[in-house]
Amino acid sequence: MSYYRRIVYLMCVSGIFLTSCKKRPEPQEVALEFMHAIQESNFERAKEFATKESQQVILLYSIFDGKRNENEREKIKNAKLEVVNHQENGDKATVTILNSSASQQETLQLVKESGQWKISLTLESILPTYVAPGTMDMNSMAPQTTDSSTAH
Repeated sequence: MSYYRRIVYLMCVSGIFLTSCKKRPEPQEVALEFMHAIQESNFERAKEFATKESQQVILLYSIFDGKRNENEREKIKNAKLEVVNHQENGDKATVTILNSSASQQETLQLVKESGQWKISLTLESILPTYVAPGTMDMNSMAPQTTDSSTAH
């Protein structure tokens, strides 16, 4: 094998090795990419960073997003997003992002799905007042009454 062929061969083998060892995104990178996609109302892209179970939640969120007025949408698009905290625990992670448009922190849950970090959304994560069916406490819904027999 000539000297030049060896170099070309080594370059090809190195290229294959480097592409197969591509670094997988960290949870905070996935969280930022997801949030940027949401900011841009690019829900198809957002789905790429979310678990399979989260797809319906993103669809629901897109419906709410469609109801926003232009001022709200501009404010969201221009917001600065910054990771302020992240924790990994095995196949689970949390990433907290400071959203400048709302001046609040948002914590995203991530799980590993097929070896990749993915955002895990629930209805509760986008609708904080949502009560899942079957979780209502019927006793707490009963009207409060006072027992007149004990008041003397």
